Amino acid sequence: MRLSIARQNWRLQMENVRKDDKLAWCEHGRMLEDEFVLRQRFDDVLIGINPDKDDNPFTYDMRIDMPCDLKSAKTPWRKSQEMFGINPRYAVSINQKDLRRYARLYPNIVILFDVDYPEYKATHWATLDMMRMMREGGDMALHQYGARIDDTQGNAKASYVFDVTLLPRLRGQDEKA
Repeated sequence: MRLSIARQNWRLQMENVRKDDKLAWCEHGRMLEDEFVLRQRFDDVLIGINPDKDDNPFTYDMRIDMPCDLKSAKTPWRKSQEMFGINPRYAVSINQKDLRRYARLYPNIVILFDVDYPEYKATHWATLDMMRMMREGGDMALHQYGARIDDTQGNAKASYVFDVTLLPRLRGQDEKA
């Protein structure tokens, strides 16, 4: 209740602020950020104000903590070009059952693909929505593991193979976008 009254008062004050009063608009933005953080209700996601905002009101607004899983790719899919039309230099896979499990248990998960191939080294990331759009758009090929049809040890029976460069890349400290 106090927050909404404060917001109403601030809104009245902001009506009289000049559009070019940068500091006032930064303060207004900070109030909206604080309000957002207080009312967030996301599944297994925590959002907080960037602590650097205290010293620099022009830095980015928030930090986010969410579930994340790492997929390490150390061995290239050597036959991916013939099998799926995907350059082996960039072909990675993710188990079909993993995607289903993530969707059921962790709807806001981020998946990291750490690729360490002889000709390509990078870390890319994806959300479940991104993976779904790639699958629905035909950017992922389903590979059935013939030797695992009767598997009873929990091994994946199918994986999606795709070009990892279709996903955004995490940049290192020394890299430019």
